[in-house]
Amino acid sequence: TDTVRKESVARGAGFVVGGMAKGAAMLAPNMATMLAVLTTDAAVGPDDLRRVLRSGVADSFNAMSVDGCTSTNDTVVLLASGAAGPPGDMAAFETAVGEVCLDLATQMVADAEGHTKAVRVVVTGAASDGEARRGARKVAESELVKCSWYGKDPYWGRVASELGSADIEFDPTRLSVRYGELTVARAGVTVDVDEAALAAYMDQEWIEVTADLGIGTGTARILTNDLTHAYVDENMGTS
Repeated sequence: TDTVRKESVARGAGFVVGGMAKGAAMLAPNMATMLAVLTTDAAVGPDDLRRVLRSGVADSFNAMSVDGCTSTNDTVVLLASGAAGPPGDMAAFETAVGEVCLDLATQMVADAEGHTKAVRVVVTGAASDGEARRGARKVAESELVKCSWYGKDPYWGRVASELGSADIEFDPTRLSVRYGELTVARAGVTVDVDEAALAAYMDQEWIEVTADLGIGTGTARILTNDLTHAYVDENMGTS
């Protein structure tokens, strides 16, 4: 059900990294209906390729969820021809692979089945990066939260309830939530906000919701989308 091609390229000193991918639903890596192939002309050995790819997928393909559902086809491959010789800077090569992975993952979320919004869920101030990731994914996969995004409703209470049930360190009196740069809750209490500016922000295709737990320094981001009638129509078949 992909509606557009998903391709990306990044260039470094003496090498090129390219990639293509498919995936529009049943996306909740680490297992998903997702296929991605990355190629490079750099001469890099298998051990380094494996390490670089694992690093690249950590904050891209594995930091994405369309609907919280999984499948059996989750595959990301990195192939190196070696035609260009060794990269002069391995750190730059690793960065390029990460950039291509993130670009492809972002394109997947932007082509999610039935979506009207692509969303970055950011959790900061968590006890650890792992807890931040767990909290962000809980919010990103909440049907209630996703429906509120579809309704253009920045209802922060739904975000708070998901964080509170994510099995992470959480104190509602320390929680702040904002949509874009517009704070809607501080210290667990609704605050005054420019309603017209907030409505205009929620009307965009790409939005970002940030929850600051106020506990530690852990941070994480999950890419996701809203839940719509069109997604239900797409997936209500019996075959």
